[in-house]
Amino acid sequence: MHVAFFAEQLYYLPQFLPVIEELCRRGHRVTTLLRLDPQCAGMALNLPGEGDGRGDLIRVASVREGYARLRQLAPDWAVFGTFLDASETLAANTRTALVYHGIGVKNVLFDKRLNAFDLRCVESQRVLDELTARDPAARPRCALVGFAKLDPLITAPRPARRASGAAPVLLYAPTFYPSSLERMPVRLPDLVPGAKWIVKPHFFSWTLKQYAPQREQLAEWARDARVEVCGPEVYNLVPLMARADVLVSDASSALFEFAALGRPVVWCRFLALRWSYRGPFAWRFKQRMDPNTPRYEAVAHTADKPAQLGGVLFRAIAESTDPDCALQPQREALIEHLIGPRDGRASERISDELTRRLGRVTALDG
Repeated sequence: MHVAFFAEQLYYLPQFLPVIEELCRRGHRVTTLLRLDPQCAGMALNLPGEGDGRGDLIRVASVREGYARLRQLAPDWAVFGTFLDASETLAANTRTALVYHGIGVKNVLFDKRLNAFDLRCVESQRVLDELTARDPAARPRCALVGFAKLDPLITAPRPARRASGAAPVLLYAPTFYPSSLERMPVRLPDLVPGAKWIVKPHFFSWTLKQYAPQREQLAEWARDARVEVCGPEVYNLVPLMARADVLVSDASSALFEFAALGRPVVWCRFLALRWSYRGPFAWRFKQRMDPNTPRYEAVAHTADKPAQLGGVLFRAIAESTDPDCALQPQREALIEHLIGPRDGRASERISDELTRRLGRVTALDG
């Protein structure tokens, strides 16, 4: 079986990597097509398919070129991390699959365009139920598999909880918009004396022109020895999560990914909104976000204002040494609701579905 993965953005790769590795382990042919922004030229990126036993790598300059290469390759499966381009075509024998690049609280997850695949890999029963309610015809093409990105962390030996009194490692991983980054304290390390900060901004914070103010803030933090600011070449949050005691973010997938590991998270609800998302235009913000967002906040310690962040961080740090945190039962239920099974075998189930469904179609064709 030949499976091609098309990553239209560099940050889609972490969701694909465990599946790529599982397919290669099973002896299937794997090709990864990656569209890189010009800003990535010359970066030292750890990419699959660069002589590491993870298949082949093809770099493309545009989405259009990516589809052209897919037509040329004519794989059995073409796996995407976002919508199919309605203006493009694939070879007649190529079937399409969706392994969506994130989770969380944005309405895009239920956009009907994400149902236009031969196979849609769904992370949780909650998402599957919602999809079925909105579009019953999509159900036969969906498979409940879990969240593949977390497989490496779930199957790895669990790191010991931080000893009481040891310096905590705080991982700040904001999204690009709407983001808390512009409203974070300028002197970030002073919030928790002695703590080590790792700042992993969204890829777009580095690459898009409109986020220049975010880059200025990042440059200011990078001057402090207590803060490790990760550049755009660090596209995979998973290794950073393995190092952290507490994760700080806004309404991003990272919150739920880290909480799924049984670690405390801090949800920054103070967001920098453009004028076009405020006042009479607030409907745009509501449209962008899942209306069920408030129910998910129970997975986290929340800060409504920057001034509250210090106190909230200290509570989360205390929890990081407490295996019997009172928040845990409710958090577990919500994480199951969002992420689904957490046994480290999501990539195996995706590989199984690709094999099984291809075999079924081939038998019918024969």
